[in-house]
Amino acid sequence: MSLENQTVVVLGGSSGIGLATALAARAHGARVVVTGRDTTRLERAAATLGETARTVCLDATDEAGTRALFDDLGEVHHVFVTAGQLVLDAKLEPTSEALRPALDTRFWGALHAAKFAAPHMPAGGSITFMSGTAGRRPLPGAAVASASCGAVDAFARALALDLAPIRVNTITPGYVDTALFDELLGDQRDAVLAAAGEKLPVKRVGRPEEIAHALLFLMTNDYVTGINLVVDGGGLLV
Repeated sequence: MSLENQTVVVLGGSSGIGLATALAARAHGARVVVTGRDTTRLERAAATLGETARTVCLDATDEAGTRALFDDLGEVHHVFVTAGQLVLDAKLEPTSEALRPALDTRFWGALHAAKFAAPHMPAGGSITFMSGTAGRRPLPGAAVASASCGAVDAFARALALDLAPIRVNTITPGYVDTALFDELLGDQRDAVLAAAGEKLPVKRVGRPEEIAHALLFLMTNDYVTGINLVVDGGGLLV
């Protein structure tokens, strides 16, 4: 899994799976660039990653900012796009403006990253989008967020043909113990994750490092493109 002297860009890498992936890539010799919207999280990520990593404040939906990032970086070998947003939309009651970020962040963030990274990538480089099991088993009350997962799955398969020999894949994590659940669940976090883990064949939820391990596989295996790699502890089975 050597990434020695290669540049890995993680869009949305200031915490959780993104940060774990940046740490794993750095441990395997990569030059790491991490972006995020939250300056406080970026500062913490920079302290964790050390002086050799670069952090950039960027919203994934910012087309001009994404173009500028990749133009500034020059050659890039691997890109991982984690950006996504859960918007609750039972019976589609929220306004269209309220629902739009669920698609804009995941799909348009992926499109901007691919569009502006690809011209700077060598043959065999990789782009990986974050999807979710909701693309296969929709979440009740989150139809638009579920659709966003399906959108990037289809987008990646098409780009695997259009951008070849650059490789394009999606990764689909299940329940993973990250700070996202702090925001969504509050004091119920531990109880909800424990209950979710008990339903899985592996009897626990995942760790960010386990998803990062799978991402390094997608980056370093030159024969893998156009796939959706599910890492969910068997969640789709049950």
